[in-house]
Amino acid sequence: MKIDPLFKQLATEKLLKTTIRAPSRLNLPPNSLRFALEQMSRVFPKSDQVSIRELKLTGLKVEEIKAQDEATQLILYIHGGAFFVGSLTTHRAYLTQMAARTQMQVLHVQYPLAPEYQFPDAIEALLRLYKDLLSQDIQSKDIILAGDCSGTNLALALALRIREEKLAQVSGLMLASPFLDLTLTSESIRYNAKLDAMLSPKALKTGIEYYVPRGYEHGDAKISPLFADLSGLPPLFIQVGSKALLLDDAKRLHQRAEAAGVQSSLKIYTGMWHNFQLFHAWFDEGQQALADLAEFAHSVDLD
Repeated sequence: MKIDPLFKQLATEKLLKTTIRAPSRLNLPPNSLRFALEQMSRVFPKSDQVSIRELKLTGLKVEEIKAQDEATQLILYIHGGAFFVGSLTTHRAYLTQMAARTQMQVLHVQYPLAPEYQFPDAIEALLRLYKDLLSQDIQSKDIILAGDCSGTNLALALALRIREEKLAQVSGLMLASPFLDLTLTSESIRYNAKLDAMLSPKALKTGIEYYVPRGYEHGDAKISPLFADLSGLPPLFIQVGSKALLLDDAKRLHQRAEAAGVQSSLKIYTGMWHNFQLFHAWFDEGQQALADLAEFAHSVDLD
């Protein structure tokens, strides 16, 4: 029996508000939230067209997800979770689908989480990993940086560090539901506060409190890369839902990138919430988001 799409969406939003959004507003220990999210993520279906191999690179746990042995293009994926939750487990199913759709190798990284590690530990760890990939003769033109939520913050910050250190730059960035302004001045945080099924302002504030050490300005461009000079960056593809709390982070990034002369594409998915892509199995919008990511990934494949 086919379920009415509107009923399915409303039921999913109610479930998410009860199981994820509401608990995120409580002062639960990070480990409790991490465990709960990992258990819930097990309902997401993994693709049976890929292989998964556990690795350790520069001290970080990494999963290599491949749909074919000879894949040369690599998506370096940095998961989200407001800097303090999220793991290889929470995003595994989604990234198996990404690997299957793109036929590219996905390298999924478990970076150091807050509050155990604060800025700039995660960025420095990711920079070491990127340098290690280049030292293995992986060409930068074959690497795409990708992430969601706080992972987009780290991905963009990493691209800026790559530029700063005059390293070979990646071919593109794929940023889903970006969390880039830690001053929380995006207007959508106010007008989508009750519409976003996944994310609450409280969760963002908790993540910022955990991630940013005392004495640092939240508007520092290295912490809030939305405010950085974006010139010289590779092409961007930005995805966000129309109900997302961080909708305006995505819009503002697109505007600032274009103003800096960077090729940027923004797609807003009607009726979708923060990180809706993780629910690709149940919504046409999630399937379309995967198809759009694959199209962009192939467009920046320079071979």
